[in-house]
Amino acid sequence: MEQEKKPSLYKRFMASKVFYPVTLSLIAALCVSIWAINRSNKLMMTTTPLSQNSYTVGDFPDELTTAVQNTTAKKSEEKETTTEKTTYAYESNEAYKGEWLMPANGDIGKDYSAGKLVKSATMGDYRVHDGIDIIAKKGTQVNAVNAGKVVDVYNDAFWGAVVVIDHGGDVLAKYCGLATETKVEKGQVVEKGAALGVLAQVPCEQKDESHLHFEMQVKGETKDPLAVMNMLNNKE
Repeated sequence: MEQEKKPSLYKRFMASKVFYPVTLSLIAALCVSIWAINRSNKLMMTTTPLSQNSYTVGDFPDELTTAVQNTTAKKSEEKETTTEKTTYAYESNEAYKGEWLMPANGDIGKDYSAGKLVKSATMGDYRVHDGIDIIAKKGTQVNAVNAGKVVDVYNDAFWGAVVVIDHGGDVLAKYCGLATETKVEKGQVVEKGAALGVLAQVPCEQKDESHLHFEMQVKGETKDPLAVMNMLNNKE
């Protein structure tokens, strides 16, 4: 009679009383592992990266800490720094208003011609006279009629040394016939009555009595200087 074969170890384990408890334990352990892995991944995805504002001294190498401190200090300085606009007296000037000065002491020798042609004794022809001529001797001091900024200083073959001043309110003034050595330079801000130089000669009007030729423009248009300075009633 053949010897009866014994069940294999696997079959005996399957038939034993510990099979189900062990199997359930393994399944439970596997589920716990899967849950732990998923939770770890979610935490990594939702963690906010460390921002510059959360840096703390001691958490990083000295070089990085210093860089962060310098950046923070720079931002604080930028916030505290304010740009202040420098204001000048001439910015409040207005044509036809306010108090203006005559550029030199003397009577009016030739008026503003308002576009009309007048005889030029020096040039021997008829031409417009875009300014006023103030009779004064050579060497007479010429002054700024109001506060302003010198926008140009140059020598002209017809008008001699010329100082051009922006008096604010869209008013531009030309002081013509000064000596070459002026007392102001381009870019300089001057107050009302500031000395600009002394009178010399106006080459294109040299046959007229010694005088200062003075012109004014408002918004780029030539105007009667006496009208711009509200002095028409003062004219004798």
